[in-house]
Order: sequence, then structure tokens, then C-alpha cells
Amino acid sequence: ISKMVPTSDKGRFYAFGRVFSGVVSTGQKVRIMGPNFTPGKKEDLYEKAIQRTILMMGRYTEAIEDVPSGNICGLVGVDQFLIKTGTISTFKDAHNMKVMKFSVSPVVRVAVEAKNPSELPKLVEGLKRLAKS
Repeated sequence: ISKMVPTSDKGRFYAFGRVFSGVVSTGQKVRIMGPNFTPGKKEDLYEKAIQRTILMMGRYTEAIEDVPSGNICGLVGVDQFLIKTGTISTFKDAHNMKVMKFSVSPVVRVAVEAKNPSELPKLVEGLKRLAKS
């Protein structure tokens, strides 16, 4: 998974990436390895089923049953377990792929604060969603 793409559902994301080997199917049980996963440990490792596989064509998406290797697709239902990037596999002894580094300088820098201190958790949640996309 190389990128999280915002959906029309508030706060949800498609996990966008390439299938390097095998087939990814709707309902398939997979191992989700985050960027901090270390082989042999349980930290940053989740086992969940893929809710839906989708084909992304511009601003339109189409649900498909399975995606063979070599194609790029979106996965629904794994966004809660990944921040930005990660590796998804069914193989128990798989290692995670190296995280791609993007060296992009910020164009705009802004400081934000909550008007009401009681709304600070909402601000933090919004900033987390912004950082994810």
C-alpha cells in the first residue's frame, strides 16, 4: 500500500497500492503490516479480512471480485490499521516492503488552535485524517 485515498464516507480511506504477487480478493483474510512492523514480532501487525476490492479510474471507483498481480487497486476495510503505507500479505513469514520516501518541501505552513479547549479532540482527529491522506 503506497497511499491512502479519501472516500466519500467521512473519515474513511481506500488503501491504494499494487499487487506484486498472487491475487487479492474481496473477503480474503490478510496480514496487514504497518511501517513499524518487525518480522517475528506482533507489533504493528493485524490479521483482518478485506471488505472490498475496487478498481480506481480517475474519480470513479468500481467494485471487482479479485485483482491479479501486476495491477493497482484500492482496498476497503484496512484503513483503520495503516497510517499512510504498509504491506499486505497472506504469507505468515513475509517481510514488509521498504517504505517509499517522498522528499517534498512544504508549500504552506500554518499554525492552528481550537477556539474552545473542549473541541481540542475534534481538532486532533481532523489533523490525523489530514496527515493520513
